[in-house]
Amino acid sequence: MQNQLVQPTNPLAHTQVHCDPEWVALQQQLGFTVLLGTRSMGDLHVLSAQNSGSLNFHVVKFPLCMGMAIHGNHLAVACKTDIRLYYDLLAHPQVSSPVYQRSYSPRSIHFTGDLDTHELDFDQHGQPLFVAARYGCVASLSPVHSFKPVWQPKFITQLTPEDCCHLNGLCMDQGELKYVSMFAATAEPQGWRNLPFNSGQVWSTSDQEAVCTGLVQPHSPRLYNGELYVLNSGAGEIGRIDLASGRYDCIAFVGGYGRGLSFVGDYAIFGISKPRHDGYIPNFPLHDRLKALRMPDRCQLIAVNLKTGQVIQAVTFEGAAREFFDTVVIPDCQNGVIMNLDEAQHPQLITCAQNELPVPA
Repeated sequence: MQNQLVQPTNPLAHTQVHCDPEWVALQQQLGFTVLLGTRSMGDLHVLSAQNSGSLNFHVVKFPLCMGMAIHGNHLAVACKTDIRLYYDLLAHPQVSSPVYQRSYSPRSIHFTGDLDTHELDFDQHGQPLFVAARYGCVASLSPVHSFKPVWQPKFITQLTPEDCCHLNGLCMDQGELKYVSMFAATAEPQGWRNLPFNSGQVWSTSDQEAVCTGLVQPHSPRLYNGELYVLNSGAGEIGRIDLASGRYDCIAFVGGYGRGLSFVGDYAIFGISKPRHDGYIPNFPLHDRLKALRMPDRCQLIAVNLKTGQVIQAVTFEGAAREFFDTVVIPDCQNGVIMNLDEAQHPQLITCAQNELPVPA
């Protein structure tokens, strides 16, 4: 069976989307929706599998689309200069839809300025934590400031916008910040750019020590079913980290620069990107391997079976699309939608908190 060609809603010019039938069947079988965020273009793709044999694409425009996270009925999306918080209107007992199982409406925007915000997740209190890569710290939202730093590696002694170590990924464990990823452990301004490609590390935030070194521009450390996974992005791999020894074990080579790791069932899901600039980078492990294998760069949603290492090239974007940043899996949702700001300002779109006033005697 050949891949299915899909034209997404509101597509970019010269972009085509090909869906692997194996992926379509898997998404329909497990009944989930995927949010797939592009970086430079700012598109957030909502991929749902509501009909037999096909995917539905809903596209929402953002001014850059970086880290995303779901917490209960809440969704957070990091943009270039703000973080946007959404709520699922269908969680309200008096709101229903014959089409959607989730309908996220914007509820607030926190203006942060350009922090080069990367990954994002919710803490145990339901508050977003995010990586401010430019300042080398993990931060929370502030009602009065652009951000409030909550953690930084011990070698970063001053918060300055110098992107020293390129802190980029975070991992939560039951609402507690547990691990982060970085390109290099350095406090020099833009220092990671002057160090070998394999200077990447994953750190324990509580111990302030590296749990794994020798990675190539790692992203997205994640705990899943008691194991720590990471995207060894600059090597084009996904792997596990043995916390006892610090050893990194490759699960699969995926043929692209991976970011935005999510999970569903036995599968890891993430996006792989083409280079931001055309051309071969000497001694960069991913580029060397692609060149040796005579493989082209790809912009895809990837699924990897964690038990077998099988790679499914789930959704392939051709044309204008080049770069993905994050994914979010919404379980038990065959069809979801995210409202844009104009739709959310419709004068008749009103919900009200349930009346908890005492009933008069």
